Amino acid sequence: MRPARRAIKVRQREVLPERSRLVVGRTVAALRRSREALVELDTQLGDILTQLRTPGAPIDRAAPDRLATAKAQATVAMASLNDLGGLFC
Repeated sequence: MRPARRAIKVRQREVLPERSRLVVGRTVAALRRSREALVELDTQLGDILTQLRTPGAPIDRAAPDRLATAKAQATVAMASLNDLGGLFC
């Protein structure tokens, strides 16, 4: 005969302290900014590659400036992740 099954305890979800909620909010915002900056950088690089692969198509003169701006934004966004300290360790 099998022993009776034990009931699984349901833990109540603990509410994070307000300070932790702020850290989580900042973390999510920093991750979102980083993702958006990296997507923009990828888009700029993709546009340049597309122009380079098209024979006879001139490269847009503003492309280097847009790429430099996207790189700067990505650098700032990634640095903000570093400001989160040991959160990812």
